[in-house]
Amino acid sequence: MADDIFTEVDEEIRAERIRALARRYLVVAGVVVAGICIGAGGWQYSVSRAHKADAAVSAAYFTAMADAARAPDAADSGVAPLTTRQKAGLAELQALDTKARPPLRILARMERAALLAGSGDVPAALALWEGVAQEKTVDPIIAALASLLWVQHQIDSGNPATLRSRLAVLDGAGQPWRGQAIEAEALLDLRTGNTADARARFTRLAMDMTVNDGVRNRAEAMLQTMGGDAGG
Repeated sequence: MADDIFTEVDEEIRAERIRALARRYLVVAGVVVAGICIGAGGWQYSVSRAHKADAAVSAAYFTAMADAARAPDAADSGVAPLTTRQKAGLAELQALDTKARPPLRILARMERAALLAGSGDVPAALALWEGVAQEKTVDPIIAALASLLWVQHQIDSGNPATLRSRLAVLDGAGQPWRGQAIEAEALLDLRTGNTADARARFTRLAMDMTVNDGVRNRAEAMLQTMGGDAGG
């Protein structure tokens, strides 16, 4: 009988231990499940907030672009003071610098630089283009464009050696703005009195079917102005 009692007590103790262990694991499992649910909910909330923020920033960007646009009857080239609406667009684009994520932020900077250059504030535009060109996270095509614009707006005044060193990176095969870079090099040749080199570059561009039509047409026009043609 004593053995039976001890056995029964042992079994009861084991059962109680099992129940306690089960309760402990149930609590742990409940905490884990709750954590997963809370984490998933938090993640969904954060994603929702990010999407809403991106949508708001995108809307602000397009509003700024509409405000910054030239009037339909405005000249396509030349320096002109910013209108009241364009000034508002410039301020809106600048405000995006602390709100937008990198792709949109970079585009906003490029638009700001174009506005500033068009209004005569070339130094401020150059600073923006240089910043975009040097930022490591920028898309290589946009970075190359910023570097090209930085050069183009100093063709008549910048240090020729500095400009040529920048263009040497942009005029290679496969570069997205190769034609425009070679065109800028030809203009530098003319500025420094290297007429033969300028003619050779313009001839090369006029016969190069891989560059865009605008570059090729301008090269042909320059050759005519210089008294030559693509075959001469």
